[in-house]
Amino acid sequence: MPLKCLHDGNEVFAFNIATDTEWKQLKVLNVEKKCLRMCCCPSTVVLKTSHLGTKYFAHSRRVECTTAPESAEHLLAKATIAAGIRRTPWTAKVEQNGKTPSGDEWVADVMASLPGKKSAAFEVQWSRQTEDETRERQARYEAAGIRSMWFFRQHDFPVEKEVPAFRLCFNEKSKTFHVLIPSPFYSGHWIRHKDKDEPRYWQQSVELSRFVEGSLTGQLHFAPALNKRIPLEVFAAPTNCWRCHRKTHIITSLVFVANKILPGCPDIHTSIYSFEGLISDGVNVLMSMLPANVLRQHGIGKVKPRYSKTEGSAYLSNGCVHCDALQGRHFDHDVAYDEETVFSVEVFFDETWANQLRVSRNDIYRWWFNDSF
Repeated sequence: MPLKCLHDGNEVFAFNIATDTEWKQLKVLNVEKKCLRMCCCPSTVVLKTSHLGTKYFAHSRRVECTTAPESAEHLLAKATIAAGIRRTPWTAKVEQNGKTPSGDEWVADVMASLPGKKSAAFEVQWSRQTEDETRERQARYEAAGIRSMWFFRQHDFPVEKEVPAFRLCFNEKSKTFHVLIPSPFYSGHWIRHKDKDEPRYWQQSVELSRFVEGSLTGQLHFAPALNKRIPLEVFAAPTNCWRCHRKTHIITSLVFVANKILPGCPDIHTSIYSFEGLISDGVNVLMSMLPANVLRQHGIGKVKPRYSKTEGSAYLSNGCVHCDALQGRHFDHDVAYDEETVFSVEVFFDETWANQLRVSRNDIYRWWFNDSF
């Protein structure tokens, strides 16, 4: 069920035939002159429309042909991707084939090309494919100097910049596809089939042609929070100082609220203890983000290194706002249920922090689609 055939040696794409009238005219011409040929074999062509409304070319008679049949959903997905490409300066072609420099063959479902840019292949994987197979096919495209993107019907696939992969869902009632972008809770290795549709596993849902259009026009990003100015929300809870017995507050958690500037992007959760010894000059970095005068306004003591007799060493810690006594980190969980946001500051989230802070990599290394324009 290809979307492409040949007319006098030139490629004809079904999605470029805009109206039903033009489609009927091509049918009549082909019946009269038998002028269309399949690209995969010498067979003549019959023009058809799938039960999902997708126009396509079919073999007019049985011949020896190695082309595997495609489902109506796969065919519609390819046409939808081509529609998204055509809304950009890029040119869309389907069922394009080629070879790597070493001679390995590849066939792309849909190819986008633009002078001066690397071509981009879009692959719809409606049948199941293992991760090893995905990486092998990805390597072929890379060897051929082509970028590629994968749309999987299955729910398990890698989430990484090197292999851009997303889940593709089809709504039979509306006959539309949506791309689901994994959330920080998603793990392709652990998610169970029966749980695959739980909303918590998916961060964003974008209509397929819109997603493809955006991926070619700079709206798709990996780890988008890096090197951005992001609001840092400070959570604190009240406690009684063990030394002076007066009420003070301690910082229980810190959240880089990426979602406020990048709608749909995961927030990044950490604590004051992550900054000590894990990033270059982390103590001073944190103290500059949380100056003592600002903390005092909210009843919070200065954050700084203090010596702990219990641990026999100094560590970055909360202190009493009145007497500056160390408030031990081992007791934070006792008051955490009373925590609330006390204030927010804007900070620059340096990319070097990503691998050095005690934060979930899933919160940072995720795809994000900017659907704001």
